[in-house]
This record gives sequence, structure tokens and C-alpha cells, in this order.
Amino acid sequence: MYEFRRILAADLQNLFTNPMWLVTSTVYPAALILVLGFLASGSYGQAVTSYDYYGVAMLLYLVFNVATFSANSFMEERIKSPNMRIVYSPIPAWFIHLSKVLATTVFCSVSYGLVAVVLHLTLGINYGGAGSWAFAALVFLSILFFSAFGVLVCCLLKSEGSANQLVSLLVTVFAVLGGLFFPVDGLGRAVAVASWASPAKWILVASLRIIYDGDLALLAPAAAILGTLTLACVLASSRIFRGEEYL
Repeated sequence: MYEFRRILAADLQNLFTNPMWLVTSTVYPAALILVLGFLASGSYGQAVTSYDYYGVAMLLYLVFNVATFSANSFMEERIKSPNMRIVYSPIPAWFIHLSKVLATTVFCSVSYGLVAVVLHLTLGINYGGAGSWAFAALVFLSILFFSAFGVLVCCLLKSEGSANQLVSLLVTVFAVLGGLFFPVDGLGRAVAVASWASPAKWILVASLRIIYDGDLALLAPAAAILGTLTLACVLASSRIFRGEEYL
């Protein structure tokens, strides 16, 4: 496992030293939450402010976009070149894609965690208080799944650009249908029922119940589903991935 640790360390260094990815994972999330919270400030009450809602909803939206981070860290041209020697070295090929999944998970967990802490301290955004560990666990498992999903899409399409286009489309559809940008329950019963087809909906509902009701009933089922899907993505990537196609 020494070789795997070296690959993982290199991937982490690449992520944490990339200025564009650092801005995208810290400044952009904070700005998005601030702008939407300000624009919707008259539409929410005192107990749950617009900043509270978008502080959670937009954080989850960004978690869905983690798939684009893992896709970029897996197949970006300047990263593929150094990995040529790994493909032809006597180590398992799955070291490459599993390392990208774990590195992206660590990077986004740290970045988004920092944003959440800063917004809580400056704007008082509620992330669950004493129960914030449960919300953090749900976010972490979601990041892990979408990291694995992004790599799987790359293995299927064999192209960073195509993977990003497909992931971006799916994320937008799931986010809108799941009510991350605005509540959709008021758009009619049909839309309200259809919204449950989006994973964004049940992750958002589970998060809000954890934060405002202290209700952890949905945490275990969500963790089981996300864990199972993550494992499925990793195993599928291992079967599909071919080093010669990667190069």
C-alpha cells in the first residue's frame, strides 16, 4: 500500500495547490450563498432565514458538483501525463481511480467544511448546533459518492469534457427538481411528487430534519444508500477502467 499512499499524496498536493480549484471550492460557494440569501431575504421568516436555507441548499448543490472535481482530477491532461508511468508499473490499475476518489473527497470535505464554519461564525447560519456532526456525516458521505460517480462517468465516456457536460446536466436537473434553488412544493402536486425522484430532494429533507428537528431517523438509510452506491461506482470503475484507454 506504500505505492497507493504516494499516489494519494500526489493527488492531494495537486488539488490543494491548484489556485482555480481552491477559489472554486471556497470563494464561489460563499459568494453563491451570500447572493442568493440576500436576494431572498424577504421571503423567509426569522426562525429560518434565507441565509439558513441557502446555506444548506447551496452547500448540497455544490456537493453534487463534486463529481466535476473528481472528473477533472482523473482525466485532466496535465494530470494524465505524469500517471503514464503508473499505468505501466507493476501495481494495480485501480490505484489510479480510487486515489482520485479519496483525494477529491478529502479536498472538498475540507473546503466546504471551512466555508460552513466561516458562514456560521459570520452570519449565524444554522447547521444543527450540537447535532451538526450528523449533518457533516451526511455531507461527507454525499461527497464520497459524487467523487466516485464522477470517476465512473469518466471511465464510461473516456473523456473529461464529455463527463463534465453530462454531470453538469444531471446536477442541474436534480438541483432544480429537488428544490435546492427554490421550493418546488408550491408548483403543484405532480411536481412535488416528481421531486422525490431527485436525490437532492431526499438529501435536503434529511438535512433539514437533522438541523431543525434533531431527527436522525433518515441518517442511517441515507448513509446505507450512499455507501452502497459509492461501492457500486468504485467496483464498476475497476471493471471498466483500462490504462491504455486512460492514456
